Amino acid sequence: MTRITATVDEQGRLILPQDLACQLRPGQTVVIALDLPDREARQPFAAFIGVLPPLDVDSATYYRRERGHEE
Repeated sequence: MTRITATVDEQGRLILPQDLACQLRPGQTVVIALDLPDREARQPFAAFIGVLPPLDVDSATYYRRERGHEE
């Protein structure tokens, strides 16, 4: 197996090294194996929620305080 380093440009196109690109024929398929981050890491909201500190009280009490309805 040959290992190469390719770059993705601003339009999302994969740019291969020039010496490798010269060896490929028009229409030839190249298979590239990638290690993508898990699905949760690709969802910004889920990633944000994962870094919030835990609440010091239960959520009902916390939101009651936020609304100004302290008991």
